[in-house]
Amino acid sequence: MTEAKKILYRLLVKWRAIKISEILLFGIGLSVLSYFIFFNFWGAFTVLLTLLAVGLVLAKPWRMSLKDVCGYVDAHISQMENSTGLLLKNKEDLSILAKIQQSKISKELGNYKGEVRFKNNLGSWFLFALGCTAVGVFLYSLGLVVPNSQNNGIPEDEVINFQLLDSVASTVTVPKIIEQKVSVQYPDYTNKSTLVTSKMNIEVLEGSRVNWKIQFDKTVNQVLLQKGGDSLPMVSNGNTYSVSITPDYSDFYTFTFFDSVENKYVSDLYVLEVYKDEPPIIRVEELPQFSSFDFDGPQLLEFSTGLNDDFGVSEVAIVATVSKGTGESVKFREERLGFDTSFKKNSKNQELYKKLDLHDLKMEPGDELYFYIEATDTKRPEPNIARTETYFSVIKDTVTDLFAVEGTLGADLMPDYFRSQRQLIIDTEKLISEKSKIDKKEFNFRSNELGFDQKALRLKYGEFMGDESESAPAPAQINETSSEEGNLLAGYAHDHDGDNEHNLVADEDHGHEHEHEHEGDSDTEEQEDPLEAYVHNHEDPEASTLFANSLKSKLKQAMAEMWEAELYLRLFQPEKSLPYQYKALKLIQEIKNSARIYVHRIGFDPPPIKEDKRLTGDLKEINNYTKNESLKSDVAYPYIKKAIARLEILRLSPDVLVSGDRELFAKAGSELAVKAIAQPGKYLGTLQELKWLSESGKVSVEQINLVLRGLNNVLPDQKPLPSAKKSGVDKINELFIEALNDD
Repeated sequence: MTEAKKILYRLLVKWRAIKISEILLFGIGLSVLSYFIFFNFWGAFTVLLTLLAVGLVLAKPWRMSLKDVCGYVDAHISQMENSTGLLLKNKEDLSILAKIQQSKISKELGNYKGEVRFKNNLGSWFLFALGCTAVGVFLYSLGLVVPNSQNNGIPEDEVINFQLLDSVASTVTVPKIIEQKVSVQYPDYTNKSTLVTSKMNIEVLEGSRVNWKIQFDKTVNQVLLQKGGDSLPMVSNGNTYSVSITPDYSDFYTFTFFDSVENKYVSDLYVLEVYKDEPPIIRVEELPQFSSFDFDGPQLLEFSTGLNDDFGVSEVAIVATVSKGTGESVKFREERLGFDTSFKKNSKNQELYKKLDLHDLKMEPGDELYFYIEATDTKRPEPNIARTETYFSVIKDTVTDLFAVEGTLGADLMPDYFRSQRQLIIDTEKLISEKSKIDKKEFNFRSNELGFDQKALRLKYGEFMGDESESAPAPAQINETSSEEGNLLAGYAHDHDGDNEHNLVADEDHGHEHEHEHEGDSDTEEQEDPLEAYVHNHEDPEASTLFANSLKSKLKQAMAEMWEAELYLRLFQPEKSLPYQYKALKLIQEIKNSARIYVHRIGFDPPPIKEDKRLTGDLKEINNYTKNESLKSDVAYPYIKKAIARLEILRLSPDVLVSGDRELFAKAGSELAVKAIAQPGKYLGTLQELKWLSESGKVSVEQINLVLRGLNNVLPDQKPLPSAKKSGVDKINELFIEALNDD
């Protein structure tokens, strides 16, 4: 395209834009005027679109062509010599003379293109639009036009409804709402745009900024937003009032204002529901909780992980801990591993894959791996952190040394990891000492982690008290109730393992006496079955153990103490857990010493008896035990019950409410609000009526009956108190009794 033809195209576009601008200014003027008359934005916008469409159809700017531009240029620029049309033709189609003229005209057009000015009425139509706007503003300022009763297009069921209180004037005109708007500005990390709605019942994310804006058709005084027990004044800007808050919890709210003659108005009750940002959801697939590997075989863990979050995940990692060594010399190494699949930051849904090779973690036979997956979302300033349960992997140790001797010498059958209870005590005491230096969330997390470690240790005890198995079961499959744990040592010892029980040092309690009785029974059975003492009994879990019966009872007692220790650690009370941990450690030490040291039993030396007190029957120093205790039960919904009693009186004789009644109904409304937040559809109407009663000066029988029905539904069913029942006597029994009396 030649330069001259480009100039013609630009002139065509300019001419079309001028025509469209004239139509647009005409439509803007009339639509602005219609807005000031009807106060309906969408109506004014419809007028603008209609006028624009009609003007375009009449003017038809799309029909303008380059030929029209050439004719306009020839008519207004004499230097073009009425030859502008030659610029639209190809040179091949022109004669030599025409080509010379085309070249000349092309140069002239470039020289005089700035002098091409299309006639237009833009100035006139601009003044028309400005005049329409001025007329609308003038009529509004004089009060000749006011917002109509259609509430600016707000749906009828969403319009704020105000009720006049404390006034006997029935002819008072209630100020009308011409605009109501709620703007919810979500936190920046959500990347959500601001929500604008006319609905007053709203749900907002925790941390969002909520702004209410209300415009009245006349001047009012002191507009308040009452949220719970707080009254927030709304900022005035003419007849428009606004207020902004950042709610922390769900609640109900109302609007209250006074008109020019100090009449009070209260709106309906509305719900402000605040929901929390949920932590990420982590799904782990194709991964058993416990796995073991041979040293000479492959040591691979393959699994996939699904991540879901409502606003995106900012970080994910595999937190792995490698345990090396045994006993108190055990060492731990923690690493944070990534996934093989690339992680998309701030993504709401994604799938990740990991192929974990234990060789890469420099693990050796006997080493254990504990790991879990941790994900952090985008919430700020404190993100939500989610983690999976802990998964276990171990490389089997094929070479183990077991120290054992024959005869009456010591035999150390105690596994090394039984002695790690001492490390738990050290960690618990450290946590208690650092309680004042760390925040509550970290304190609870560490306490819960210690509870998990205590659980893992207790489950390892369960392996030595349960069924015989070639491979250790997963910890999650072991019953955690100490009273139901079986004897996992079945098959590792023979019945004659308890024959040396009489050589142990440990004191024997009532449980030992039971065990001696079982020994007597076993002696009888041995006489009946000579092979019983030499048979490896798999069917009797009580006989299948590495330990003697006295040691077994102590082991069960240690597991019970560890259960209590774990409970208080899970409840974030490590101080209460320490005594149970010390008891468990003491029992472990007794078991360890009893299992490897054998001495002859020595006699029991009871304390000496005072001969002067013996057989005297003196009971002076023995006192009866008496305990007096008064129990108080919390009364459910006390103010609701008092409100019901007061309303029953008012229903019989309706009267003007006093200040005490309003305070009582306000407190009853606070109790009812707790139920209404959970079930707004059931209790919101009752709460609304109760709110009006607490604000009003008069009360009607209809209101009382409505509130009473709702409040009675809130109260829980009362359990009948124990009382004596009179049994009914039928006619035959009465006649029989009379006959007996006559005789």
